[in-house]
Amino acid sequence: MTSDPNELPTYPIISNDDISLDPRYLELQKDLPFKAQMPHGEPIWIVTRYADAKSVYGDRKFGKGPGIGRDTPRMHGMDIGTDPSRLDNMDPPNHTRVRRLASAAFTPAKIRDMTGWIQGMTDELLDGLEAQGKGADFMELFAWKLPLRVVAGILGAADEQIPFLKHNVDLMTGVTSTMDERIGAYTALSGAVGTLIDERRHAPKDDLLSVLVQAREDDDRLSEQELLNIGMTLFLGGFETTAAQLGSTIWTLMKHRDRWEELRDERDLMDAALEELWRWIPSFRHGAPMIRWAFEDVELPSGQVIPANEPVLAEHQVANRDETAFPHAQEIDFHRSDPNPHLALAWGSHRCMGAHLANLEVEITLASVLDRFPNLELTVDPDDVKWSPSTFLRSCSELPVTW
Repeated sequence: MTSDPNELPTYPIISNDDISLDPRYLELQKDLPFKAQMPHGEPIWIVTRYADAKSVYGDRKFGKGPGIGRDTPRMHGMDIGTDPSRLDNMDPPNHTRVRRLASAAFTPAKIRDMTGWIQGMTDELLDGLEAQGKGADFMELFAWKLPLRVVAGILGAADEQIPFLKHNVDLMTGVTSTMDERIGAYTALSGAVGTLIDERRHAPKDDLLSVLVQAREDDDRLSEQELLNIGMTLFLGGFETTAAQLGSTIWTLMKHRDRWEELRDERDLMDAALEELWRWIPSFRHGAPMIRWAFEDVELPSGQVIPANEPVLAEHQVANRDETAFPHAQEIDFHRSDPNPHLALAWGSHRCMGAHLANLEVEITLASVLDRFPNLELTVDPDDVKWSPSTFLRSCSELPVTW
């Protein structure tokens, strides 16, 4: 296949704001991975089969190092793929070291210890939703607020700082933001996180940022820049991803009413339902997931060879609908027998460090809404719900509900 950018197919092949998955993406799974040109950066290989995507995420022959200093393929002008101090741009042994130290704050036990705290915030926000009455917007009153409160609480930010933090996250991740707006927002947010880190060094508190600041093995500990990058990653990855998943989860269960009723009546299905909803909901816009680079010539399970030093995009939301990995993959099924793990939060050494936290927030929210509003409905037809045209994730703009 030609590598001339002028002769390559453009990617994404189609863009949409809602969480529909155009059949043309699933058709790609019938063919081998192909080379394409994204709006910015050098040409890239597009992978859509489940086995191939999991290999790109999990095989140590793929990494981030070869991309440092390159023109990273991307959807928008700002290139964050060339900063080697970011955890999501590191390879072993640096990545292994930083991830090991940071994981002290994100163990499943520590995250589960947050259950009561998150439940309290959930109940408070649902009180506000209920007080608003019929037509209350679940996105405005709940989905956007809970994850931001959680992340702010983890970092020990004061409640009055939350509007400032959200404003800058929105500017950094908005697809319509200018380069100057993105840079200004990054500077403002990194300054705020840096101040919080400095405060924890001098006066530790009962929050996960203090755990990160104090994390050490013998004389090894996280540097100031490493702490700053982890804090920034928490804001950028732990806020919008969870907010979008919360809204899309409720929308999906309202659209597929039989699944809502099934879960309402069989609550022991909750764990399976959460995994299935992560699999089925395509939260990222096409072209948005993290890029990997081949350290050497690598043959994928499909037989396609990715040449050394070339970039690959694993479209995991398409891979999560691969019929060879998930029979009747287009259906939402809470009774899958021994299902493959979904790739919604990546896989391998770069799997989302906050995956347990995101899942806990969705679990507490869904259980609480089912308990409190068992007859929840949308006040509009699900197909008439508005979706944001400006976030890097696919997210409801508003979700009016009644009960």
